[in-house]
Amino acid sequence: MKVNELTGRGDDLIEEISESLNLSKSYVTQKDFEFIYDKFFNRVFKFVSYRVSNNEDSKDITSEIFQKIYRSLNGFDPNKSKLEVWIFAIARNTIVDYYRRNSKHKIISMDKFKDFFASENYVEDNLEKAEEYDYLRGEIKKLNSKEQLVLSYKFGAELSNTDIAELTGLSSSNVAVILHRSIQKLRERMEAYYE
Repeated sequence: MKVNELTGRGDDLIEEISESLNLSKSYVTQKDFEFIYDKFFNRVFKFVSYRVSNNEDSKDITSEIFQKIYRSLNGFDPNKSKLEVWIFAIARNTIVDYYRRNSKHKIISMDKFKDFFASENYVEDNLEKAEEYDYLRGEIKKLNSKEQLVLSYKFGAELSNTDIAELTGLSSSNVAVILHRSIQKLRERMEAYYE
């Protein structure tokens, strides 16, 4: 199995999940759902955390997402969409619903970049890294909503550019350009921070 350098996951993982579940059957079992939950929980929670700044809200939203997945799983059509894309479409829509219900909050993307999460207790372990993280988070909030969404799909949900394109209605090349430009903007802003 080929391993993706960015995510550390096998490229064929999602296809293996879909095949092992046989989601084309008319009834999906509790065991099928548990398998999906185990395989996707961390990525869904991470994606939600990138879009919602409050950890407790992130937990609640993730729970709501998996409730929706459970209720809708029998309606999933593997001929229309990949399982992974379907799950993250539900996640995106649930986050949008959350912000509609709580319109006083603002969507915040927290592209935390991998090195900021070497430890669960990054604040206690390294105050300087925490300050960098806060600065980066503030700079991400300055990006437009499309850039924030694409970054959160790429680094939060660990989706491929093709999957991001399917979820956003953009072309894969447009997703790549948005990612490149957004990351370049953030690099320039972080360089200014270090000066």
